[in-house]
Amino acid sequence: MSGDGKGISRRGFVAGAGATALGVGLAGGVAGCAPGKEQEPEQAAGVEKTAYDPNAGEWIPTTCNMCFNNCSIKAHVIDGVVVELTGNPESSIGRGHICGKGAAGIMQLYDPNRITKPMKRTNPKKGFDEDPGWEEISWDEAYNLVDEHVKAAIERSGPHAVTGMSMVASQIGSLVRHTALGVIYGNAEGSCSDICGAGIHQIEYLLTGTGNARPDYTNCNYVLQFGTNAGTATRHGFNMTVEPFAERRKNGLRHVVFDPHMGAAGEKADLWVPIRPGTDAAAALAIAYVLVHEESLIDVEFLTNRTNGPSLVDLETKRIVFDEKTGHALYMDSDGAAKPYDTCSAPQLEGTFEVDGKQCSTGFTLYKEHLETYTPEYQEPITTVPAATIRQIAKELGEAACIGQTTEVEGVKLPYRPAAVDAFSGVTRHKHAFHSCWAVLSLNNLIGATNSVGGFCGFDPICNGWADGNPNMAWRPGIWEPEGLIDCAGLLLAFPNSYYKKVYESDYTPTTMGMMELQPISEDNHFEHIAQAHPDLYHTQAAEVALCYACNPLKWWGNYDEQAEIFKNYEYVVGIDMFLNESSYFYDVFLPECCYLERTEPLPHAAGNHRVIGGMGNPWTVPVWQKVVEPKDDAPSSWQLFGELASRAGKNAEFIATLNGMFRVKEEYSVPLDQKLDVEAFADSILKSNIDADHDFAWLKEHGVYDHPRTVDEVYIWANGDPGRVPLYFDFMLEAKEKVEAKAAELGIPWETDDYQALPDWKPGCGYEVADPDFDILPVYYTDAINTDSWLMENPFINEINEENPYGYTIEINATTAQAKGLANGDKVKLVTADGVSVEGVLATSEGVHAECVGVIGGHWGSKSAYMPIAKDKGVPIVHLIPGQTPDRMDHVCSAFDQCIRVKLEKIA
Repeated sequence: MSGDGKGISRRGFVAGAGATALGVGLAGGVAGCAPGKEQEPEQAAGVEKTAYDPNAGEWIPTTCNMCFNNCSIKAHVIDGVVVELTGNPESSIGRGHICGKGAAGIMQLYDPNRITKPMKRTNPKKGFDEDPGWEEISWDEAYNLVDEHVKAAIERSGPHAVTGMSMVASQIGSLVRHTALGVIYGNAEGSCSDICGAGIHQIEYLLTGTGNARPDYTNCNYVLQFGTNAGTATRHGFNMTVEPFAERRKNGLRHVVFDPHMGAAGEKADLWVPIRPGTDAAAALAIAYVLVHEESLIDVEFLTNRTNGPSLVDLETKRIVFDEKTGHALYMDSDGAAKPYDTCSAPQLEGTFEVDGKQCSTGFTLYKEHLETYTPEYQEPITTVPAATIRQIAKELGEAACIGQTTEVEGVKLPYRPAAVDAFSGVTRHKHAFHSCWAVLSLNNLIGATNSVGGFCGFDPICNGWADGNPNMAWRPGIWEPEGLIDCAGLLLAFPNSYYKKVYESDYTPTTMGMMELQPISEDNHFEHIAQAHPDLYHTQAAEVALCYACNPLKWWGNYDEQAEIFKNYEYVVGIDMFLNESSYFYDVFLPECCYLERTEPLPHAAGNHRVIGGMGNPWTVPVWQKVVEPKDDAPSSWQLFGELASRAGKNAEFIATLNGMFRVKEEYSVPLDQKLDVEAFADSILKSNIDADHDFAWLKEHGVYDHPRTVDEVYIWANGDPGRVPLYFDFMLEAKEKVEAKAAELGIPWETDDYQALPDWKPGCGYEVADPDFDILPVYYTDAINTDSWLMENPFINEINEENPYGYTIEINATTAQAKGLANGDKVKLVTADGVSVEGVLATSEGVHAECVGVIGGHWGSKSAYMPIAKDKGVPIVHLIPGQTPDRMDHVCSAFDQCIRVKLEKIA
């Protein structure tokens, strides 16, 4: 196969489609809602008329996979050709909406640059400037090559010689990949991209009992966002969020956004606050200072009864004091006696006391004292946010919280706190990300909004089952008894999880390059990138074979040339994808996966309804993911591909049994263990096990979606008066610090532990200081509603939108900054680091970016692959500027990766 891929435009595709034997065109119907049982498709204003009969063919319900949200959609299929994609109005997942990415899915299906047959490399030389010399091979040979090289590496060096890589947009496929490699080869290594919410998910687990949380939009009156476009451009459950958020905005919800770049959220907000990157914690702690010290706008009842703020802390050790008999944390009762928290009738939130000869203060007292540093004036030179703005926002937030008020939800009286503070990946892509997320989201505790009506609530903290009388798919947070803190359920599969148990009871000896045991409060294997580059430093075993599924690992982690050297050093690399991206220049064998419209997958949203925002009115929803057309050249899905590998290895029983456990399949409904996995039959077994025999996969294929209403206690975790608190004083962090330091010393490896504190701080990360005045610009990147990082750039629909957007493939710069530097709109420039790494682009001036920053969409753009001609050389890949293999850029608590770097802006003549 040559590198001369065929280009195609949206208009060209539409014109060509009109000339097919079907005589159908594909323009006009790619946005809006699919017709329901009594609904006809409406013609959008200004859109070309469809060239096909809208009543011909059939509408087939399925699931979108153009980003990680997996909205429910319908495909209009005429004579085996998809002519239109729409939202499915019968599903709560997407609420009948389809975004630009989803509408463009039709172009992914019919892209002539898709690869549908397996290939192997014939040129042993690897590099961006080397033609791999791809040669088409049979599927038998492809599977044999994978099996041969994986087994050989394991025979040489053990199971850690192989690592798996996956993209977050295909998380179920990632689960299957990890499961298959573990079952077949005993492999446990794996890594993921920088886009994960490292830090955010952990704090959300600790505060809400689940790893995704959001403002209770339908009841909220004030939303304060840090580094997120939730509800306007991106985030989990995006198409589910925009409608209720927009409705509440129309009815008076005030929206305030902290972000270096205005983005969609800032553009639509009542107040956009440009902030210096990496300083969010300082601003949040200053807001806390005003709430606590100046306005006294705090929910004392919530802090006393639903946080561990009353815990007595030894002022000498800074550790919480526990009762010797019960092992429970001590609180000071109103009668002057220190008692275990669960027998204390009137806990004292503030004060300093003597307990058994020890001077003790409450956790809240120490938190209050800790805030004294963070005045609005202190944070101003750090963040560039005026002190007056901090005071205004803090006062608005506290007053909007309606502290002390209650409301009724379906007859249940509950606290009413219609204000919420939200954050996501904008605050996580920094060193000290855990502290930033902690400082920001803890504001909800101060105003009593955590888990309250109108406040900050988890997507799915509790499930009583997806069917009345069948609690097979059910979970709820446990209680960490020593402090009475809520535990959590895992993000995807919703099995019981406890960070506290990991901290206090686990063995800290690392077993993989991810070093997760040394990060007991982490969810992400990001440290593998560092350990793979420095195995001698961390006493780890570098992987020899990489299996890359649905991802582009050359571009997902810092400088691309550094990543290329890592990939050159692998003995063998397996790629599984639809397109030959940059990483394919380092693959040895390529196995194509079919398009999402050509495949069936069980339970696309996993057990935890990971992308379903929850809340009253959003039911437990099980959508169908079924193929709507036959796969081109019979290319398999990931489920089929990994099932085939398991079958060839004689591991059907182990593979299926493991999947049964993951998806809670009952024994009586299991597929045969002695046969290769049948994906539709497995989907059937999941539904029968977790709903009932009437709602099998055949039923779901026809109806498209199954719903079961949520109850009040599933949304608001304390609706029934259940016990449980959330941490305000993080004593467990001090426990982890001691154990991590001891294990690192034992192993003789470097490890940072300064961030293991009981209270949050702002600390300067990479790129904060201006060491050289010539290097005074901080590049930042963001995602809009039409792009999913870099993996959709090959799509002609999306490319045309980006090309027509003046900020699409350009470098956005503050107009005043540009003028001061003698630069103008349209100038070609170079961004250069102190190490001489550079990227080029064209300037676009605006008022929507911080004066010290430049902003780009999709920081991983700038494709190098000739096999993706539409994407090639488009956009500015600023992530290439960042050293990706230096440990000092890692947050050693949550495995976040600091993407701040100072650059010099040079005009290219």
